[in-house]
Amino acid sequence: MAMRAATAAATGFFSPSSVSPRRFPSATTPASLSPVRCIRRHRLRAFPSSEIPLEELNPSIDLLRKTGEAVGDFRKTPIYIVGTDCTAKRNIAKLLANSIIYRYLCSEELLEDVLGGKDALRAFKESDENGYLEVETEGLKQLTSIGSLVLCCGDGAFMNSTNLGLLRHGVSIWIDVPLEMAANDMLKSTGTQATMDPDSFSQAMSKLRQRYDELKERYGVSDITVSVQSVASQRGYSSVDSVTLEDMVLEIVRQIEKLIRAKEMMEAAGRPF
Repeated sequence: MAMRAATAAATGFFSPSSVSPRRFPSATTPASLSPVRCIRRHRLRAFPSSEIPLEELNPSIDLLRKTGEAVGDFRKTPIYIVGTDCTAKRNIAKLLANSIIYRYLCSEELLEDVLGGKDALRAFKESDENGYLEVETEGLKQLTSIGSLVLCCGDGAFMNSTNLGLLRHGVSIWIDVPLEMAANDMLKSTGTQATMDPDSFSQAMSKLRQRYDELKERYGVSDITVSVQSVASQRGYSSVDSVTLEDMVLEIVRQIEKLIRAKEMMEAAGRPF
């Protein structure tokens, strides 16, 4: 009974009216961005020790310029970020939103707010998976109608064909992260260090691997895939630990630019001579 009530409450929570306006009124560089602050943000690793608030993830001037040039004709098309849930995924989505002057929302955070926190959402998922998927679908129905939005999606976004169809309203981007990083992230949220508790790390890895294997093929149908390992290789880094948030956002923007060009070529090919 309690879970049915939670489902009803969460379903009603998803509403376009709850979306905050975009942070920057235009694509111009925010006045609050000092050169020192930009440099500090530019060097942020993709896997910091904690999630960073949206208002603190200021893009550098160089990143704003590059994203503005690349996605100028892409405005208003919603973007859906999918993949293994971790702070890196959310931080990347936030910086992307601030870089292309979009709103940012996280479907999991919306549910946490209405259900009473992370533990309540975890209990909801475990005790009533069908209810969770129902809420995810209802949320997507409402949120996919919003333009100029970066939506960080939960696992439920790829669990059924209805949701996959809804994600076609925009561009879906799979952020493929190393599971070891996600496992460390999971343990940090409970105050556990992997080096101090190898058994907990093994359990977290096993759980993440099983979920990853279940959803890998579904994630693979995303319009764009950006892998942390691939970005590290492209940049010539010796370790994925060297990948920065801006590295990831620049690669996403590069892939969006390729998508725009491919669409333009297809449209041109379809025009009569």
